[in-house]
Amino acid sequence: KSCSSNAPDAALSLLKTLLRSCKEEQRAIFYERREKTMASSQVAKKHFATHATPRGSANDMVESASIAIKASLRLYNQNKTATQLSSLKAILKFLQKVEKKPSDIRARRLQMSNIVVKKFVTKVKGGLELMIACGFDRENVGEKKEQLIMKEVSRDLVQLGISLVQKKLDDIKSGVVSDPAPAATAMKVRCPCGFWGSSDQEGLCSICYRKKCGGPGTAVSLEVKRTASPAKKLDWKRKLKKASTKLRALHRFFLGVRQESRLIQKNKKRCFQCNKKVGYLGIECRCLFVFCDKHRFPHSHKCKFDYKKLHQCLLKKENKIVKHSKINKIE
Repeated sequence: KSCSSNAPDAALSLLKTLLRSCKEEQRAIFYERREKTMASSQVAKKHFATHATPRGSANDMVESASIAIKASLRLYNQNKTATQLSSLKAILKFLQKVEKKPSDIRARRLQMSNIVVKKFVTKVKGGLELMIACGFDRENVGEKKEQLIMKEVSRDLVQLGISLVQKKLDDIKSGVVSDPAPAATAMKVRCPCGFWGSSDQEGLCSICYRKKCGGPGTAVSLEVKRTASPAKKLDWKRKLKKASTKLRALHRFFLGVRQESRLIQKNKKRCFQCNKKVGYLGIECRCLFVFCDKHRFPHSHKCKFDYKKLHQCLLKKENKIVKHSKINKIE
């Protein structure tokens, strides 16, 4: 009886000790985690304090970048409108990719040997300067290899570049010239002959400059050539078409096609004799009509082609007349 009465008290005491030990363990884990989070937050604060740039210097950087971007966009006015539009659209795509995925290294790295980069960035006046102003750096990779890479992404700089490029595109489409480049004024200079010359003409007057270039008619002839070159490019197609039609007519004439009562076969996918559908398997006779397998022979479709004349012409060409000259030529 004494044992049975003491058993529940012992169980209760055991449960109480277990609960205490669990609570102590939970407290210990909680304090450890708290200490770790505190330490990590202190490290982050120190890192931000050392690496963060002050607001004034960031504003200065954006201002200097905007000046550089505007200067590079002024250089674009030297290109044609079509090249300006295509180049600016390509650069806008590059910057938008960087803005969407700043962590993607492939968007931030452009090979200079790439066809798109060559055509729309390096070969365009102001294209390379614009990319450098937007945060890209020119870097050598191995022998004879270069690339444009954005090492550190500045969202403010990328957004500024996108806005300015978009504005320039809108101005070009609407026909407005924004920030035009200052025009180079020609200075008056004294020519050695005594007349006034120009700095554009190497300090010579118009007469001396023409003499130096090679006569008075050189400038006029060059202008005529420049104006005549596009017309020539279009003219050769017309001439070729004319010549091909003439050759075809001569070919038909020499083969002996009688064109007095000539019928024209409009649908060459059917037999001219029985109107059977032949498609691409039709056989074209020398009388220039398409026939089926049954009517392909000359006797089956009453061919009007002069085979006799054809063979006579071939014999004349192949068997030349061999005869000696009757009169001796005096050389």
